[in-house]
Amino acid sequence: MLAKDIMASPVITIGEDQNVRRAIEIINATKFGAVPVVDAEGVLTGIVTEGDLLRRISSSNGRRPVPHTRDRKEALADYIKARSWRIKDVMTTPVISAVPTATITQLADLLLAHPIKHIPVVAEGRLVGMVSRRDLMRAIIDTPSESTASGDQALHAAVCSRLESELGIPPKDVETSVSNGLVVLRGEVESSIEREAARVAAESVPGVQGVSNNIQVAYRMLSRLKPPAE
Repeated sequence: MLAKDIMASPVITIGEDQNVRRAIEIINATKFGAVPVVDAEGVLTGIVTEGDLLRRISSSNGRRPVPHTRDRKEALADYIKARSWRIKDVMTTPVISAVPTATITQLADLLLAHPIKHIPVVAEGRLVGMVSRRDLMRAIIDTPSESTASGDQALHAAVCSRLESELGIPPKDVETSVSNGLVVLRGEVESSIEREAARVAAESVPGVQGVSNNIQVAYRMLSRLKPPAE
């Protein structure tokens, strides 16, 4: 699933020279907590977020003079962002954006890597849509599940493969048996967290109906951590 499949479009925008009050009106009227900012040619130049607007509230009391210190330039920039009524002064820039063909995984990575909640979708410099965290959550639920393994033998192979490929736990350490879709895990691992990870790996295999985790923790089981003999 791609950004173009889940994005909201069209999106209400605001001009750089418009008033902050207009941004507040748009946010209150739409489901988004942000408003994209475009220039006279319609090119995306910034974004006004709820955080940008909340800064005005937090700084509304106690108007202290800007100090003459080494940080004066930064303090003056904060003063302008907190006091100005012009969108260009308060907007966040540069904007973290995505192309219409970005996958939901790439979109999720962007949201996790940056302190943002909305991603404008841009094609050839023009805003074509917007993706929010809520859109991504909805897409994850709506995404078709992986193909379900058929039969206990197929489930056994899938669980063993996942344990080894994702966790590095070979069949010799953890024995897997499957009956009527129910998985039983037996063996030894190095820690309780690895034991729980093995359970999660088995549960995540499509078609598994339940997991009985009988794995034991052997704290002196360090063979896999030792470097190979020279």
